[in-house]
Amino acid sequence: MLCVLLTSSGCNSNPDTVDETASVTVSQETSLSKSEETSTAETTAQTERTATAATEESETEVVPTETQPLLKLNKKELYESEWSEDFGMALTKLDCSTVLLGNEDAERYPELAKALSEASDYYEVNLLEEHDMLIESAKESISSGAEGFDTLVSTLDVHVRRADNVVLSVLYDSYYYNGMNDGSRSFWGGNYDTETGKELYLPDVVTNIDEFAKVVENKLFSTVGADVFYSDTIIEDYFKEYSADGTHWTMEYNGVTVYFDEGEVANSGFGAINLTIEFEEYPDLFNKKYIDVPETYIVGLPIKSTFYTDLDGDGINDELTVIDSYDEENDYYATLYIYVADVYYAESFWAYACEPYYVKTADGRNYLYIFTELETQMYLHIYEMTNSTISKVGEANVSPFYNDGISAVPTDPNSMHFDIFSDEAGGGVSEGNDLFSVGLDGIPAQG
Repeated sequence: MLCVLLTSSGCNSNPDTVDETASVTVSQETSLSKSEETSTAETTAQTERTATAATEESETEVVPTETQPLLKLNKKELYESEWSEDFGMALTKLDCSTVLLGNEDAERYPELAKALSEASDYYEVNLLEEHDMLIESAKESISSGAEGFDTLVSTLDVHVRRADNVVLSVLYDSYYYNGMNDGSRSFWGGNYDTETGKELYLPDVVTNIDEFAKVVENKLFSTVGADVFYSDTIIEDYFKEYSADGTHWTMEYNGVTVYFDEGEVANSGFGAINLTIEFEEYPDLFNKKYIDVPETYIVGLPIKSTFYTDLDGDGINDELTVIDSYDEENDYYATLYIYVADVYYAESFWAYACEPYYVKTADGRNYLYIFTELETQMYLHIYEMTNSTISKVGEANVSPFYNDGISAVPTDPNSMHFDIFSDEAGGGVSEGNDLFSVGLDGIPAQG
C-alpha cells in the first residue's frame, strides 16, 4: 500500500522548487537579503518589532487562557543516505518522520499510543526497503558516469492537523524521485479516535456520504472549474468507491479536508487538489462529537499546499500557502513566499530547511511560525496575518526541543517545548530548553 502511495502521481515538482503555476493575486511583495532584513517594516502592513533573544528571560506578556485538552506529541525522525566515494556525491537520500504520543498522553491513551507506534514502525520498515531498491537503481544508473545523475530521493514528512482529546489527525506528505521526470508527491491522512485509538473513516465522521460528496463536487466545480475534471460525476463516483478509505482526508479544527493527487480526478498537469468542508458552513453533515474544538491550537503546514482557515472572523475560510525556493549554489539562500487571500509577502534569508506552523490564539489572533535551519543554527520567524495583511513581528533563536532523533511537535500555543540557541553569529549549540507561550505580540515567552 505504501509503495503505491509513494509512487502515485503527485505535484510532479521537486519540493525545493517554486511552483510557478500557483494561482495567486499579487498585491504586496518584499524581497530581503540577509543584510536587508531590517527593512522589512517599510514593506509590510505593520511595523516589525525586534524580538528579544530567547536566551534571555522574555518580558513579553502572555495571554491568559484556560488549559486546553490538546495532546503532547513527538516527531520521530529517520535519515539514511548512500554516498559514492568514487563520484563524491550522494546516490540516495531517505528522510522519514512519523508521530508518537508524549509520555504522559501515552499513559492516558494507551490504545492511541499503540496505534501510532505501529504506524511508525510500518512506514519506517517500508521506506527502508524502498531505500534499498533506490540504492541498487542509483548504482546501476551512475555506473557509466555521474553526468546528468541526480540523487534519488524518498521522503515522508508528517504534519499534525488536529490533536485534542477527541481526534488525532496527521497528514503524510510524500515525495519520491527515482530518476524519472521531476518525481511525484502525494498526500494522505491518518485519523484516530483519541480515546480508543481506532482509525476513523469518513462514515464515522460524516453523517451522509452522498451529500458530502455533492458538497465537495459543487465547491470544486465552482472554484476550480468543471471542465478540468474527467466527468460530471467523477467526485460522487470517487466517494462511492473510497468512502471507507481512511487515508484521503484529514480532520481539522474547523472541518474536514480532502486530498486528490494530480491526475486522480482531474486532468493530468492540473496539479494536486485539496479543499476543506467547514463545520460552521455545513454543521448537519458532521457527527456533533467532532465539532466542539479548542479555541487555541497549532497546525503543521506542508510547503506548497493550501491551508484553509478564517483569518478575520467573518465565517469564511481564507487561503494560506507557504512556498520556499532554494539556491543551492549560493549556500542555500532561501526565499520564502507567504500567500494569504489576495496578498503575499516575500523574504530571503540563509537556510536549507523551513518548517511552517499556523498558530491560532484564544483571542482570535493568527500567526505563522516558520522554523528555519542552517547547519546547526536554528531560528524562528514570526508573522501576524489577517485576510488582507501579512506582517513580520520578529524572530527568536528557538526550535522544537530535540533529543536523539525525537523532536517535540508544537500543538498548544500555551505550552511549546523549545530548545534555546545563542543569538551570536556562529552559534548553534542548544543552551537549554524550556516551555514557551505565545505572547501578546506573537513572540514566544518563556515560562
